[in-house]
Amino acid sequence: MSKKKSAITGFAIGTVVTAAATLLSTPKAGKEVRQDLKKGMDKVKTSISNVKKEGILLKDRISFAKKEQKEAMEEVAADTVIEEMPKEKK
Repeated sequence: MSKKKSAITGFAIGTVVTAAATLLSTPKAGKEVRQDLKKGMDKVKTSISNVKKEGILLKDRISFAKKEQKEAMEEVAADTVIEEMPKEKK
C-alpha cells in the first residue's frame, strides 16, 4: 500500500508543479489557461475514476479465482483420499 500511496502522491505533486509552471510561462490569457486546466483536471479525474473501477474489477476477479482454486484443491484432495483408502475384502 505504501508504494501505491507514494505513486499517487508523486502524481499529485507532479500535476501541481506542472500546472504552476504552465501558469507562469504561458502566453495565453488567464481565462484560456483556466479553461485548459479545467479540461485537464476533468481528464485526470476521469482517468483516476477508470483506474479505480478497473482495480475493483481486478480485485473481484482475483477473489473469484482464489475461490475456484480452493474448491479445485478440495476436490483433488477428496479424490486423492478416496483413491488411497484400502479396498474392503469380500
